[in-house]
Amino acid sequence: MTHLTLVRHGTTQWMERGRLHGISDSPLSERGLQEAHRVAKRLAGEPFDAFYTSPLGRARQTAEIIGEAIGLEPVPLEGLRELDFGWMEGGPTFDFSKDAPLKRVLRSAWIESLVRLTGEPRPRFIRRVAETVKQIVERHPEGRVLIVTHSAVHSNLLGYFLHGDPSAWVKYDGWAPCAITELEVTPTGEARLISLNEREHLSDLKE
Repeated sequence: MTHLTLVRHGTTQWMERGRLHGISDSPLSERGLQEAHRVAKRLAGEPFDAFYTSPLGRARQTAEIIGEAIGLEPVPLEGLRELDFGWMEGGPTFDFSKDAPLKRVLRSAWIESLVRLTGEPRPRFIRRVAETVKQIVERHPEGRVLIVTHSAVHSNLLGYFLHGDPSAWVKYDGWAPCAITELEVTPTGEARLISLNEREHLSDLKE
């Protein structure tokens, strides 16, 4: 069984302006740098066998700070990059976690339609993320693996492995920057959630 520790990248300059990234990029803000150092301190000393990151700049910037603390060089994997939101990138961001159930369904359907037409179709995205994580599990069948990546990657990964339902990703929207989620995944794809969106290490940062 592989133990996966997932970390979302830190707050970026675009996030502070309420803009959506996708595969577009923005560097960490001053707050994001502080978050990255906090999570690095939290993870320092933990025994990781491997360390992977999305190749996008905001994730790699976060991963490099963590890597210095844990003594591992992050390996970028193309399969861990964020969903391509197409025409929505650079526009207003969204968070389903505060939506009523009906509003969540309607908004997610509209967004998925636009992404399907102009970005990366969600079924293809889910396959990409799932196959990448399966390869990591196969490579480290009894290992502890740290992964730095993005909100949509986290949501879809959990929906796929915990529920076997691509639409279940909406249950996990609303990830805090540099929060930690842990799960165990078997070689056959069965998964168990250990902790979700843990952020006590960020509690001393002012809003």
